[in-house]
Amino acid sequence: MLPELFKERMRNSLSNEEYDEFIDSFGDDARYHALRINTLKADKSVTEKFPSCSEQVPWEENGYYYENSDTPGKHPYHEAGLYYIQEPSAMAPVHFLDPQPGEKILDLCAAPGGKSTQIAVAMKGEGILVTNEINRDRAKILSLNIERLGIKNALVTNETPQHLSEVFHGYFDKILVDAPCSGEGMFRKNEVAFGEWSPENVKLCAERQAEILDCAEKMLLPGGTLCYSTCTFSVDENENSILEFLKKHPDFHVEQLQLVGGMEAGRPSWTDAGETLSKEISKTVRLWPHKVKGEGHFLCVLKREGKLPSSDHNRYVPGGRVKEASNSEKKVFEEFAKETLKDSDSLKGTIFMFGDQMYLAPENMPSPNGLKVMRPGLHLGTIKKDRFEPSHALALALKKEEVQAAVDFEGDSSEIDAFLNGQTLRGLDKKEKGWRLILVDGYSIGWAKAAGGMLKNHYPKGLRINL
Repeated sequence: MLPELFKERMRNSLSNEEYDEFIDSFGDDARYHALRINTLKADKSVTEKFPSCSEQVPWEENGYYYENSDTPGKHPYHEAGLYYIQEPSAMAPVHFLDPQPGEKILDLCAAPGGKSTQIAVAMKGEGILVTNEINRDRAKILSLNIERLGIKNALVTNETPQHLSEVFHGYFDKILVDAPCSGEGMFRKNEVAFGEWSPENVKLCAERQAEILDCAEKMLLPGGTLCYSTCTFSVDENENSILEFLKKHPDFHVEQLQLVGGMEAGRPSWTDAGETLSKEISKTVRLWPHKVKGEGHFLCVLKREGKLPSSDHNRYVPGGRVKEASNSEKKVFEEFAKETLKDSDSLKGTIFMFGDQMYLAPENMPSPNGLKVMRPGLHLGTIKKDRFEPSHALALALKKEEVQAAVDFEGDSSEIDAFLNGQTLRGLDKKEKGWRLILVDGYSIGWAKAAGGMLKNHYPKGLRINL
């Protein structure tokens, strides 16, 4: 079922033996499945719920393979944001980007959010993550995944790379460009990609990737790191894209990476690079489906000459800092916090209003003004007639030790199924009143409000499911 022109191109590029191995890798039973633990909320113990989930993904310490017999996407732990289901090869770029707490990082083409959430976990809630998606519908999915994993330090935008490059000129320490591509590496995962593929589309993708890289370059500080990745095999979208970028931007070089798990170097012989640039292209990385336990991927890490600033003291904040909420607005939240939260030390930052919604911005987060923003920091909740109603995002960001009262259900219980279905739960002491953080096996999953011996369900209607 593979496109004939695609097979012809690969046949001309690979040796006969490797071509046969490559084609054989598209067999029906060749796909690999994996999840990545969200260590902001959980640890490896969550994999014990899934018998086949034991082998670690070689390039991601929190990534684990699982078999079709397990269905982690249908478990309450998924709704609690304890892990992200992610194709194994797609975990590699962030491994090599090497995000660190306190950095300012951009994920430029971020939906649906696998790599952004992976970056956020590595940042441990410290620093600024700007995660962007140009398509509005996909940006909504990105925003929901940021919420589901309880991420507090992300600014989710729905912008063009061009506009972002104007706003964030020379701002970021690290940038990930997981570029829109022809998707050849996803052929065995997504048959829809067959029908969308053509040589013309490959060319259009390469042109678009060049534009995106040029925008990313403008936003990177001297001494900064830019990781470029695709899920395609085309040399025009991979080695040639990097070759052209290096020709235009001689202040960049390709970093030498330590390959793991069957990864191979890029193919400079497929390009017209001279001797010097061929050495650079040989430091790019390919993940072949017949050599790794994952789909096809390409990546490289580009380093800019210069030195990063040693601190944020003199770094500008694009758009200025967010405007803090008024004392009366903050008072409403503080009353809720006094009644509901035990330890709010984890909610550090600037409380501000975005429309009628209250958010918490991490220190020095850029202002959302002038940007199409889906989520400016952690959504705390809504002020309704001088009372505060907490958001689902706040529930997912909290831990049981941070609240005054919680109700814990087992992951395989009928009660947690009923909660996720939006049902009212009964059986409480009628004296109990106020907000309750609902837990699944000790992990936060949503809010309910106790009154009259019942738990009034506040699980969002748009997320309610039957497990």
